[in-house]
Amino acid sequence: MARASVVSVFGVLLLLPLGIGPYPLRVATVIFMWAALAGSWNLLAGYAGAVDLGPVVYHGIGAFVTAACMLKLGLPFLVSAALAGGAAMTIAWAVGTPTLRLRGAYFAIGTLALAESAKQLALAWDRLTGIPLTGGSAGVSLPLSAGYLVFYYVMLGLMTAVTAAAFWLRGSKFGYGLRAVGENDRLAEASGVDIHRLKRRVYVGSALAIAVTGGTAGYWLSYINAAEVFSASMTFQMVVMALLGGIGTPLGPVLGAAFLTLASEFLGTRFVYHYLIAIGVIIVGISLFAPAGLSGLLDLAWRRRARVSL
Repeated sequence: MARASVVSVFGVLLLLPLGIGPYPLRVATVIFMWAALAGSWNLLAGYAGAVDLGPVVYHGIGAFVTAACMLKLGLPFLVSAALAGGAAMTIAWAVGTPTLRLRGAYFAIGTLALAESAKQLALAWDRLTGIPLTGGSAGVSLPLSAGYLVFYYVMLGLMTAVTAAAFWLRGSKFGYGLRAVGENDRLAEASGVDIHRLKRRVYVGSALAIAVTGGTAGYWLSYINAAEVFSASMTFQMVVMALLGGIGTPLGPVLGAAFLTLASEFLGTRFVYHYLIAIGVIIVGISLFAPAGLSGLLDLAWRRRARVSL
């Protein structure tokens, strides 16, 4: 029943642009973008228990490689975004091979340091190498896009792909191995599970989705700045959305992204100077009274409805 509902919602989203205006279309695209980012982070942290605090590394790589392919090579946007995803996968494989051997807080701190190092390198790239790529603190401008519709469907596709991957992980042998790693990695390793290989494969796949999302967002905004695309605040927003919706669940990041984006839009227009306080109170309240997140509340509602129908 739940899967049928998800498919029905996806069908509605495919036709949604036919019946809404530019502003709701933009808000929906923003929700899809954050759902794809939070969902990508959730694949590793939610299932394998490895808290990555540096996913913006691949967000920034995706943005700048996409821009470079479009501006320097004259390639179409979708081809450029695909190449950016390939570059991110290659870098993620090289980075993940040593860092994923770290456990617990050491991995979190290591990835956070990696993200800050990547930001500083991007800011100084043009000056250090003499190769114009990131534009330093001034950033890079891209050609103005044709409209919202292409970005709506690309972001919808990314969110759908990440959510489908999470559903697959929940019931596959690969996913069972990941959850075993998340529950007790030492015990899983002693049982013969190649925990490093499992985590690295998810890490690389997550980097691919984050990079393509970052490249799409950069072209959509038509401006890329290293301080923004590598910002730690983006990582924290991914984490908050995943936790708010329900970490380790397929629909948790989608629910968290939708709730937080809509709350920010609604409160931001009414309480310009104080809306962040209200959002903070909401997040703390949900964390205290619904530790399983919004997906936990949704599951509870489904169960109550099933009992009533019986």
